[in-house]
Amino acid sequence: MGRFQDDEAGYERWLADHSDLFVLNTARSPAPNYLVLHRAICHTIASTPARGTRWTGEYIKFCGQRAELEKFAQAHAGGTASPCRLCL
Repeated sequence: MGRFQDDEAGYERWLADHSDLFVLNTARSPAPNYLVLHRAICHTIASTPARGTRWTGEYIKFCGQRAELEKFAQAHAGGTASPCRLCL
């Protein structure tokens, strides 16, 4: 599982190399009230950021297999990953 915070280039490389995997989008301090699970190809967490110029600034990204991200959300943020309404 990868973690991207303040690392736009690394995050964009990961997306390009792992289009078949998933991204857990969360606040800089992961909390149960904002844990959104996306496919890596979802336009809301890839391509051009809607809010500003960075993906890994205000929010951080955990990237990998769906099951490991769901377990991470439960174990480290105390919540359930909510599936993105657009891509999942």
